[in-house]
Amino acid sequence: MSMNIALSGLNAARSAISNTSNNIANAETAGYRGARAHFGDLFSSSPFSPVKTQTGNGVELQQIRRSFEQGALENTGNILDMAIEGRGFFTLRDQNGGQIYSRAGAFGMDRDGTIVNNEGLELLTRPVAANGAPLGGGAAQLSPLSIPMKSGTPQATGAADLQVSLPANGPLSTPPFDAADPATYAESTPIEVRGADGTVRDATVYFARTQVPGGGTPDTIYTAHLVVDGTTMTTAAPELTFDADGQMTAPGGPISFTGAGDTIDVDFAGSRLDTGGFAVDRYAHDGRGLDALQGLEVDDQGVIWASYGDQAAQAMGQVALAGFNNEQGLRPLGSASFAATQASGDAMIGGPQTEGLGSLRASALEGSNVDLTEEMVNLISSQRNYQASAKALETSSSLTQTIMNIRS
Repeated sequence: MSMNIALSGLNAARSAISNTSNNIANAETAGYRGARAHFGDLFSSSPFSPVKTQTGNGVELQQIRRSFEQGALENTGNILDMAIEGRGFFTLRDQNGGQIYSRAGAFGMDRDGTIVNNEGLELLTRPVAANGAPLGGGAAQLSPLSIPMKSGTPQATGAADLQVSLPANGPLSTPPFDAADPATYAESTPIEVRGADGTVRDATVYFARTQVPGGGTPDTIYTAHLVVDGTTMTTAAPELTFDADGQMTAPGGPISFTGAGDTIDVDFAGSRLDTGGFAVDRYAHDGRGLDALQGLEVDDQGVIWASYGDQAAQAMGQVALAGFNNEQGLRPLGSASFAATQASGDAMIGGPQTEGLGSLRASALEGSNVDLTEEMVNLISSQRNYQASAKALETSSSLTQTIMNIRS
Protein backbone atom coordinates (compact mmCIF):
# COMPACT_ATOMS: atom_id res chain seq x y z
CA MET A 1 0.00 0.00 0.00
CA SER A 2 2.74 2.46 0.91
CA MET A 3 4.39 1.93 -2.46
CA ASN A 4 1.14 2.81 -4.25
CA ILE A 5 0.80 5.92 -2.13
CA ALA A 6 4.35 7.00 -2.99
CA LEU A 7 3.71 6.21 -6.67
CA SER A 8 0.60 8.41 -6.69
CA GLY A 9 2.74 11.20 -5.24
CA LEU A 10 5.27 10.73 -8.06
CA ASN A 11 2.51 10.88 -10.68
CA ALA A 12 1.01 13.98 -9.08
CA ALA A 13 4.36 15.75 -8.94
CA ARG A 14 5.04 14.77 -12.55
CA SER A 15 1.66 16.21 -13.62
CA ALA A 16 2.42 19.44 -11.78
CA ILE A 17 5.83 19.68 -13.44
CA SER A 18 4.30 19.03 -16.88
CA ASN A 19 1.67 21.71 -16.32
CA THR A 20 4.22 24.23 -15.08
CA SER A 21 6.55 23.44 -17.97
CA ASN A 22 3.72 24.04 -20.43
CA ASN A 23 3.02 27.41 -18.83
CA ILE A 24 6.67 28.40 -19.08
CA ALA A 25 6.86 27.24 -22.71
CA ASN A 26 3.87 29.45 -23.59
CA ALA A 27 5.02 32.52 -21.69
CA GLU A 28 5.33 34.38 -25.03
CA THR A 29 2.23 32.91 -26.70
CA ALA A 30 -0.29 35.64 -27.50
CA GLY A 31 -3.59 35.13 -25.71
CA TYR A 32 -2.41 32.04 -23.79
CA ARG A 33 -4.25 31.36 -20.53
CA GLY A 34 -2.05 29.93 -17.80
CA ALA A 35 -3.18 26.71 -16.09
CA ARG A 36 -2.81 25.32 -12.60
CA ALA A 37 -3.05 21.69 -11.49
CA HIS A 38 -5.42 20.95 -8.59
CA PHE A 39 -5.07 17.76 -6.55
CA GLY A 40 -7.17 15.89 -4.00
CA ASP A 41 -6.30 13.24 -1.48
CA LEU A 42 -7.51 9.66 -1.81
CA PHE A 43 -9.14 8.13 1.24
CA SER A 44 -11.11 4.95 1.70
CA SER A 45 -12.75 3.94 4.97
CA SER A 46 -13.61 0.52 6.30
CA PRO A 47 -16.42 -0.28 8.76
CA PHE A 48 -14.02 -2.64 10.50
CA SER A 49 -11.26 -0.07 11.12
CA PRO A 50 -11.46 2.82 13.53
CA VAL A 51 -11.22 6.15 11.75
CA LYS A 52 -8.42 7.30 14.03
CA THR A 53 -6.19 4.50 12.78
CA GLN A 54 -6.76 4.97 9.03
CA THR A 55 -4.28 6.68 6.71
CA GLY A 56 -4.90 8.09 3.22
CA ASN A 57 -4.40 6.22 -0.03
CA GLY A 58 -2.42 8.86 -1.84
CA VAL A 59 -3.25 11.75 -4.19
CA GLU A 60 -5.04 12.24 -7.52
CA LEU A 61 -5.15 14.96 -10.16
CA GLN A 62 -8.66 16.43 -9.98
CA GLN A 63 -8.62 19.28 -12.48
CA ILE A 64 -6.48 21.60 -14.56
CA ARG A 65 -7.97 25.05 -14.01
CA ARG A 66 -7.08 27.92 -16.32
CA SER A 67 -6.57 31.49 -15.29
CA PHE A 68 -8.57 34.01 -17.30
CA GLU A 69 -6.92 37.04 -15.77
CA GLN A 70 -5.91 39.88 -18.07
CA GLY A 71 -2.59 39.53 -19.87
CA ALA A 72 -0.26 42.43 -20.64
CA LEU A 73 -1.00 44.43 -23.82
CA GLU A 74 1.67 45.22 -26.37
CA ASN A 75 1.35 47.71 -29.24
CA THR A 76 2.24 46.17 -32.61
CA GLY A 77 1.48 48.80 -35.27
CA ASN A 78 -0.58 46.30 -37.27
CA ILE A 79 -4.10 47.75 -37.52
CA LEU A 80 -5.74 44.31 -37.61
CA ASP A 81 -4.03 43.16 -34.42
CA MET A 82 -6.63 43.46 -31.68
CA ALA A 83 -6.60 42.95 -27.93
CA ILE A 84 -9.50 42.56 -25.52
CA GLU A 85 -9.32 44.49 -22.26
CA GLY A 86 -11.63 42.72 -19.87
CA ARG A 87 -14.01 39.84 -20.35
CA GLY A 88 -14.71 38.11 -23.64
CA PHE A 89 -13.30 36.11 -26.53
CA PHE A 90 -12.94 36.66 -30.26
CA THR A 91 -15.40 34.52 -32.20
CA LEU A 92 -13.86 32.49 -35.02
CA ARG A 93 -15.17 30.05 -37.61
CA ASP A 94 -13.20 26.87 -38.15
CA GLN A 95 -12.82 24.83 -41.35
CA ASN A 96 -15.95 22.82 -40.51
CA GLY A 97 -18.14 25.88 -40.03
CA GLY A 98 -18.18 25.61 -36.23
CA GLN A 99 -17.49 28.47 -33.84
CA ILE A 100 -14.47 28.55 -31.57
CA TYR A 101 -13.25 31.26 -29.22
CA SER A 102 -9.86 32.81 -28.59
CA ARG A 103 -8.08 35.67 -26.84
CA ALA A 104 -5.30 35.69 -29.45
CA GLY A 105 -5.98 38.71 -31.64
CA ALA A 106 -3.30 38.52 -34.34
CA PHE A 107 -5.35 38.98 -37.52
CA GLY A 108 -4.66 39.77 -41.13
CA MET A 109 -6.27 39.40 -44.56
CA ASP A 110 -5.99 36.42 -46.87
CA ARG A 111 -5.80 36.73 -50.66
CA ASP A 112 -9.58 37.17 -50.87
CA GLY A 113 -9.60 40.02 -48.34
CA THR A 114 -11.17 37.90 -45.58
CA ILE A 115 -9.92 38.68 -42.06
CA VAL A 116 -8.31 35.55 -40.59
CA ASN A 117 -5.99 34.62 -37.74
CA ASN A 118 -2.59 32.94 -38.03
CA GLU A 119 -4.23 29.55 -38.56
CA GLY A 120 -6.51 30.80 -41.31
CA LEU A 121 -9.63 30.76 -39.12
CA GLU A 122 -12.11 33.47 -40.08
CA LEU A 123 -12.98 36.28 -37.68
CA LEU A 124 -16.76 36.56 -37.27
CA THR A 125 -18.41 39.97 -37.21
CA ARG A 126 -21.83 41.51 -36.63
CA PRO A 127 -23.63 43.56 -39.32
CA VAL A 128 -23.55 47.36 -39.06
CA ALA A 129 -25.31 50.31 -40.67
CA ALA A 130 -23.55 52.77 -42.96
CA ASN A 131 -22.81 55.03 -39.97
CA GLY A 132 -21.23 52.16 -38.05
CA ALA A 133 -24.19 51.54 -35.71
CA PRO A 134 -24.48 47.81 -34.85
CA LEU A 135 -27.53 46.07 -36.27
CA GLY A 136 -27.57 43.39 -33.59
CA GLY A 137 -26.69 39.86 -34.51
CA GLY A 138 -26.72 36.73 -32.39
CA ALA A 139 -24.55 33.70 -32.98
CA ALA A 140 -26.58 32.62 -36.01
CA GLN A 141 -26.23 36.03 -37.69
CA LEU A 142 -22.46 36.28 -37.47
CA SER A 143 -20.45 36.08 -40.67
CA PRO A 144 -16.83 36.36 -41.80
CA LEU A 145 -15.77 39.80 -42.98
CA SER A 146 -14.25 40.17 -46.43
CA ILE A 147 -12.75 43.56 -47.27
CA PRO A 148 -13.06 44.39 -51.00
CA MET A 149 -9.77 45.48 -52.49
CA LYS A 150 -11.60 48.03 -54.67
CA SER A 151 -14.77 50.07 -54.36
CA GLY A 152 -16.59 52.98 -55.97
CA THR A 153 -18.51 53.77 -59.15
CA PRO A 154 -16.63 53.11 -62.40
CA GLN A 155 -17.06 55.20 -65.55
CA ALA A 156 -16.28 54.26 -69.12
CA THR A 157 -14.01 56.55 -71.14
CA GLY A 158 -16.16 58.76 -73.36
CA ALA A 159 -13.80 61.67 -74.03
CA ALA A 160 -10.04 62.05 -74.15
CA ASP A 161 -7.49 64.81 -74.81
CA LEU A 162 -4.39 63.69 -76.68
CA GLN A 163 -1.76 66.28 -77.60
CA VAL A 164 1.14 64.95 -79.65
CA SER A 165 4.20 66.11 -81.54
CA LEU A 166 4.43 64.40 -84.92
CA PRO A 167 7.55 64.25 -87.15
CA ALA A 168 7.60 67.00 -89.78
CA ASN A 169 9.62 64.82 -92.14
CA GLY A 170 9.20 61.22 -93.14
CA PRO A 171 7.80 58.95 -95.81
CA LEU A 172 4.16 58.43 -96.60
CA SER A 173 2.39 55.50 -95.02
CA THR A 174 1.19 52.67 -97.25
CA PRO A 175 -2.62 52.28 -97.24
CA PRO A 176 -4.82 50.58 -96.21
CA PHE A 177 -4.20 50.83 -92.47
CA ASP A 178 -3.34 47.60 -90.66
CA ALA A 179 -2.22 47.68 -87.05
CA ALA A 180 -0.16 44.55 -87.66
CA ASP A 181 1.79 46.18 -90.56
CA PRO A 182 4.18 49.01 -89.52
CA ALA A 183 4.41 50.16 -93.15
CA THR A 184 0.78 51.39 -92.97
CA TYR A 185 1.36 53.90 -90.19
CA ALA A 186 4.13 56.25 -89.09
CA GLU A 187 3.73 56.49 -85.30
CA SER A 188 1.68 54.95 -82.49
CA THR A 189 1.09 55.34 -78.79
CA PRO A 190 -0.87 53.34 -76.22
CA ILE A 191 -3.49 55.27 -74.27
CA GLU A 192 -5.53 54.44 -71.19
CA VAL A 193 -9.16 53.69 -71.96
CA ARG A 194 -11.53 52.27 -69.36
CA GLY A 195 -14.57 50.11 -69.94
CA ALA A 196 -17.95 50.32 -68.25
CA ASP A 197 -16.66 48.20 -65.35
CA GLY A 198 -13.69 50.53 -64.82
CA THR A 199 -11.07 48.08 -66.08
CA VAL A 200 -8.31 49.29 -68.39
CA ARG A 201 -8.76 48.22 -72.01
CA ASP A 202 -6.05 47.59 -74.58
CA ALA A 203 -6.10 50.80 -76.65
CA THR A 204 -3.62 52.31 -79.11
CA VAL A 205 -3.74 55.38 -81.37
CA TYR A 206 -1.94 55.07 -84.71
CA PHE A 207 -0.92 57.96 -86.97
CA ALA A 208 -0.54 57.29 -90.70
CA ARG A 209 1.13 60.03 -92.78
CA THR A 210 -1.16 60.40 -95.78
CA GLN A 211 0.03 63.72 -97.28
CA VAL A 212 3.33 65.62 -97.38
CA PRO A 213 3.93 69.21 -98.55
CA GLY A 214 4.33 69.58 -102.31
CA GLY A 215 2.35 69.81 -105.49
CA GLY A 216 1.11 73.25 -104.60
CA THR A 217 0.01 72.44 -101.03
CA PRO A 218 2.06 73.27 -97.89
CA ASP A 219 -0.06 71.05 -95.66
CA THR A 220 0.92 67.81 -93.98
CA ILE A 221 -1.85 65.37 -93.13
CA TYR A 222 -1.78 62.55 -90.59
CA THR A 223 -4.72 60.15 -90.38
CA ALA A 224 -5.58 58.94 -86.84
CA HIS A 225 -6.75 55.40 -86.13
CA LEU A 226 -7.97 54.14 -82.75
CA VAL A 227 -7.79 50.41 -82.00
CA VAL A 228 -9.49 49.18 -78.82
CA ASP A 229 -9.24 45.53 -77.77
CA GLY A 230 -8.12 44.59 -81.26
CA THR A 231 -11.01 46.39 -83.01
CA THR A 232 -10.29 49.34 -85.29
CA MET A 233 -12.90 51.96 -84.47
CA THR A 234 -14.45 53.95 -87.29
CA THR A 235 -14.70 57.73 -87.75
CA ALA A 236 -16.00 60.05 -90.46
CA ALA A 237 -13.10 62.53 -90.46
CA PRO A 238 -9.85 61.14 -89.04
CA GLU A 239 -7.42 63.60 -90.67
CA LEU A 240 -5.13 65.92 -88.72
CA THR A 241 -3.99 68.81 -90.97
CA PHE A 242 -0.87 70.87 -90.24
CA ASP A 243 0.24 74.05 -92.04
CA ALA A 244 3.74 75.01 -93.12
CA ASP A 245 4.51 76.29 -89.62
CA GLY A 246 3.59 72.93 -88.10
CA GLN A 247 0.40 74.19 -86.44
CA MET A 248 -2.73 72.03 -86.57
CA THR A 249 -5.49 73.70 -88.61
CA ALA A 250 -8.03 70.88 -88.65
CA PRO A 251 -10.13 69.42 -87.26
CA GLY A 252 -11.72 72.15 -85.23
CA GLY A 253 -12.90 69.80 -82.48
CA PRO A 254 -12.74 66.24 -81.18
CA ILE A 255 -12.80 63.24 -83.51
CA SER A 256 -15.47 60.68 -82.64
CA PHE A 257 -14.38 57.07 -82.86
CA THR A 258 -17.13 54.44 -82.82
CA GLY A 259 -16.98 50.68 -82.53
CA ALA A 260 -18.38 47.71 -80.59
CA GLY A 261 -21.13 49.89 -79.13
CA ASP A 262 -18.67 52.48 -77.75
CA THR A 263 -18.01 56.06 -78.77
CA ILE A 264 -14.86 57.86 -77.69
CA ASP A 265 -14.29 61.51 -78.59
CA VAL A 266 -10.57 62.25 -78.88
CA ASP A 267 -9.49 65.90 -78.98
CA PHE A 268 -6.08 66.40 -80.60
CA ALA A 269 -6.04 70.18 -79.94
CA GLY A 270 -2.54 71.56 -79.43
CA SER A 271 -0.84 68.86 -81.50
CA ARG A 272 1.88 70.07 -83.88
CA LEU A 273 4.64 69.04 -86.24
CA ASP A 274 8.16 68.89 -84.89
CA THR A 275 11.54 68.39 -86.47
CA GLY A 276 12.38 65.96 -83.70
CA GLY A 277 10.86 62.56 -83.06
CA PHE A 278 7.38 61.57 -82.04
CA ALA A 279 6.27 62.51 -78.49
CA VAL A 280 3.10 62.54 -76.42
CA ASP A 281 2.87 65.98 -74.81
CA ARG A 282 -0.35 65.50 -72.88
CA TYR A 283 -3.05 62.90 -72.26
CA ALA A 284 -6.19 62.89 -70.12
CA HIS A 285 -9.52 61.10 -70.22
CA ASP A 286 -12.78 61.03 -68.29
CA GLY A 287 -12.84 57.31 -67.51
CA ARG A 288 -12.72 56.21 -63.93
CA GLY A 289 -11.78 52.90 -62.36
CA LEU A 290 -12.63 51.51 -58.97
CA ASP A 291 -10.82 53.09 -56.03
CA ALA A 292 -8.24 50.85 -54.39
CA LEU A 293 -8.28 50.12 -50.67
CA GLN A 294 -6.23 52.81 -48.92
CA GLY A 295 -6.43 51.73 -45.31
CA LEU A 296 -8.36 50.16 -42.45
CA GLU A 297 -9.32 51.43 -39.02
CA VAL A 298 -10.84 49.68 -36.00
CA ASP A 299 -12.60 51.97 -33.52
CA ASP A 300 -13.12 51.37 -29.80
CA GLN A 301 -16.55 49.83 -30.51
CA GLY A 302 -14.93 47.17 -32.66
CA VAL A 303 -16.31 48.58 -35.94
CA ILE A 304 -13.95 48.04 -38.87
CA TRP A 305 -13.81 50.96 -41.35
CA ALA A 306 -12.33 50.79 -44.84
CA SER A 307 -11.10 53.81 -46.86
CA TYR A 308 -11.05 53.89 -50.66
CA GLY A 309 -9.46 56.73 -52.60
CA ASP A 310 -11.07 60.06 -51.75
CA GLN A 311 -14.32 58.44 -50.58
CA ALA A 312 -15.53 58.66 -46.99
CA ALA A 313 -14.61 55.66 -44.86
CA GLN A 314 -17.11 52.79 -45.05
CA ALA A 315 -18.28 50.74 -42.06
CA MET A 316 -17.75 47.06 -42.90
CA GLY A 317 -18.71 45.16 -39.74
CA GLN A 318 -18.30 44.97 -35.96
CA VAL A 319 -15.99 42.48 -34.26
CA ALA A 320 -18.14 39.97 -32.37
CA LEU A 321 -17.11 39.08 -28.82
CA ALA A 322 -18.39 36.12 -26.85
CA GLY A 323 -18.83 35.72 -23.10
CA PHE A 324 -19.57 32.62 -21.00
CA ASN A 325 -21.15 32.06 -17.60
CA ASN A 326 -18.50 29.46 -16.74
CA GLU A 327 -15.22 30.09 -18.51
CA GLN A 328 -13.66 27.17 -16.63
CA GLY A 329 -16.00 24.90 -18.54
CA LEU A 330 -14.44 25.77 -21.92
CA ARG A 331 -12.52 22.98 -23.62
CA PRO A 332 -8.97 23.94 -24.71
CA LEU A 333 -8.23 23.31 -28.39
CA GLY A 334 -4.67 24.60 -28.59
CA SER A 335 -3.44 27.79 -30.26
CA ALA A 336 -4.98 29.76 -27.38
CA SER A 337 -8.48 28.80 -28.53
CA PHE A 338 -11.42 27.09 -26.84
CA ALA A 339 -14.67 25.33 -27.64
CA ALA A 340 -17.93 25.76 -25.79
CA THR A 341 -19.23 22.81 -23.77
CA GLN A 342 -22.33 22.03 -21.76
CA ALA A 343 -20.38 23.04 -18.66
CA SER A 344 -19.45 26.46 -20.06
CA GLY A 345 -22.92 27.25 -21.34
CA ASP A 346 -23.80 28.86 -24.66
CA ALA A 347 -21.85 31.85 -25.91
CA MET A 348 -23.38 35.26 -25.23
CA ILE A 349 -22.59 37.32 -28.32
CA GLY A 350 -22.21 41.09 -28.25
CA GLY A 351 -20.03 43.98 -29.27
CA PRO A 352 -17.18 45.46 -27.23
CA GLN A 353 -18.33 47.26 -24.08
CA THR A 354 -21.78 45.64 -24.22
CA GLU A 355 -23.35 42.68 -22.43
CA GLY A 356 -20.64 42.84 -19.76
CA LEU A 357 -17.91 42.33 -22.37
CA GLY A 358 -14.59 44.14 -22.37
CA SER A 359 -13.31 46.90 -24.63
CA LEU A 360 -11.23 46.45 -27.77
CA ARG A 361 -7.85 47.99 -28.54
CA ALA A 362 -6.60 48.01 -32.12
CA SER A 363 -2.94 47.67 -33.13
CA ALA A 364 -2.21 45.71 -29.96
CA LEU A 365 -1.93 42.12 -28.81
CA GLU A 366 -2.64 40.57 -25.44
CA GLY A 367 0.26 38.48 -24.28
CA SER A 368 0.23 35.37 -22.12
CA ASN A 369 -0.97 35.87 -18.54
CA VAL A 370 1.74 33.54 -17.23
CA ASP A 371 3.86 34.93 -14.36
CA LEU A 372 7.31 33.45 -14.94
CA THR A 373 8.49 34.14 -11.41
CA GLU A 374 5.54 32.28 -9.94
CA GLU A 375 6.00 29.40 -12.38
CA MET A 376 9.67 29.03 -11.47
CA VAL A 377 8.70 28.80 -7.78
CA ASN A 378 6.05 26.20 -8.66
CA LEU A 379 8.61 24.24 -10.63
CA ILE A 380 11.01 24.13 -7.69
CA SER A 381 8.19 23.10 -5.34
CA SER A 382 7.03 20.32 -7.69
CA GLN A 383 10.57 19.06 -8.10
CA ARG A 384 10.97 18.91 -4.30
CA ASN A 385 7.68 16.99 -4.02
CA TYR A 386 8.80 14.58 -6.70
CA GLN A 387 12.09 13.94 -4.90
CA ALA A 388 10.25 13.41 -1.59
CA SER A 389 7.83 10.93 -3.17
CA ALA A 390 10.73 9.14 -4.79
CA LYS A 391 12.38 8.91 -1.39
CA ALA A 392 9.18 7.50 0.11
CA LEU A 393 9.04 4.91 -2.66
CA GLU A 394 12.65 4.02 -2.02
CA THR A 395 11.98 3.64 1.73
CA SER A 396 8.95 1.46 1.08
CA SER A 397 11.00 -0.68 -1.26
CA SER A 398 13.71 -1.05 1.40
CA LEU A 399 11.17 -2.12 3.99
CA THR A 400 9.77 -4.70 1.64
CA GLN A 401 13.26 -5.99 0.90
CA THR A 402 14.01 -6.24 4.64
CA ILE A 403 10.87 -8.30 5.18
CA MET A 404 11.84 -10.57 2.32
CA ASN A 405 15.28 -11.06 3.81
CA ILE A 406 13.79 -11.96 7.24
CA ARG A 407 11.57 -14.62 5.68
CA SER A 408 14.51 -16.08 3.83
